[in-house]
Amino acid sequence: MSTPDGALDRKFLGDAAWNYGAFAMMAATGVIFNFFIAAHFGTAALGIFNQIYAVYIVAAQLAVFGVHDSAQKYVAQHDGDAALRPVIARTAVGLAAVIGGAIALCVWAASGAIGALAASEPVGQGVALAAPGLFLFAVNKVLMGILNGERRMKAFALIQGARVLSILAFALLVALEGWPAHMLGAAFTVAEAVIAAPLLALVKPWRAGGAASGAARAWVRQHLDFGARALPNGFLAESYVRVDVLMLAVFVDDAAVGVYSFAAMFIEGLYQVPVVVRTVVNPMLVKLVAAADKPALARFARRVMAASLAIFVVTAGIVHVVFPYLAPYFDDGLVSGARAVLLPLTVGLGVYAAFIPLDFILMQAGMPGRQSLLMTVNIAINAGLNLLLIPSLGIMGAAMATAAAFGLSALTLNAAAWRWLGMRGGLAVGAGR
Repeated sequence: MSTPDGALDRKFLGDAAWNYGAFAMMAATGVIFNFFIAAHFGTAALGIFNQIYAVYIVAAQLAVFGVHDSAQKYVAQHDGDAALRPVIARTAVGLAAVIGGAIALCVWAASGAIGALAASEPVGQGVALAAPGLFLFAVNKVLMGILNGERRMKAFALIQGARVLSILAFALLVALEGWPAHMLGAAFTVAEAVIAAPLLALVKPWRAGGAASGAARAWVRQHLDFGARALPNGFLAESYVRVDVLMLAVFVDDAAVGVYSFAAMFIEGLYQVPVVVRTVVNPMLVKLVAAADKPALARFARRVMAASLAIFVVTAGIVHVVFPYLAPYFDDGLVSGARAVLLPLTVGLGVYAAFIPLDFILMQAGMPGRQSLLMTVNIAINAGLNLLLIPSLGIMGAAMATAAAFGLSALTLNAAAWRWLGMRGGLAVGAGR
């Protein structure tokens, strides 16, 4: 947790360091992965893969149904109760398995229709291969939420790294075997299968707890209630930086989506810079908000925001310096076309970067419904601006719309903290009332 004056404790800094190490590996792997697809399979294949990825991420949030958020919050809240925590974990994992299995089956059945909507048969074929991974994703996401709630961030970081390395390894296998690009969709299923066993061994959700069966049923209801109210936030937060790709898939061809996706890959990576801090901060916010010490919360928030923004600016600067030098390695026009949309996206995200580590603060305060309302407003703004600008401006319209949406999201989060947490002036000022 934080120290009384709102400083960042040694464990926070250590956890952040481990997770930034994992993030660096994930980012490098992601870059290699996307570069490999573009270079080996071509720009159209990159567009196909990113459309499969966008569908998978959105469906994955339905599969986990917000149960991971419930598990993370209540494990952190009851960190001193060794008998209750296994009950929280066991009921959350069981519930995720049931819901995740049902969603996986539905997505598999709808894969052909998804391909038709995207006007791309390979997209539908790839979604069908990714669908079984949704069941495992739901279970794994809850197990990761439990690790997060227990602040076991070293294990959390290692599992994150194993997931992306598994995806890259499968992509290399696809290339070696000469399989078509849509086979890349199976990478998600393979990766979730790889990390499932170590996650189960780390969390051990089967451990006996002190609660009777009636109490266990009560926790199932609690997870369902919290998850149902948190679902829109999880669903929309994970798809927030992919709204533009999803909407471009309807209005432009695979090659244009591929050009935009090349820039979006870097933006998603930059977005993860403050998200790493958010992951470490979430269980700490549970305690800080519950203590109702607004001055301490405000000091903590400002320190986190300043650190996040500084790290983002440095990382974004490196990306923009390196980006033009990638041109010789890819198809003519890919890097130059992507560079045109990368700048506005980075500027917009820069405004939001300071706030991202705290943008789940309402969830940690036990307000999943209001958290979901906030994210619904943000994504409605994002989708509305993209719908307004993409038909006439294409991928540049998507960049302008998404950049504006990032900036507005900072304002809505600040207003929510002011209104619902009593922090006069919001997170940026943070005076309690």
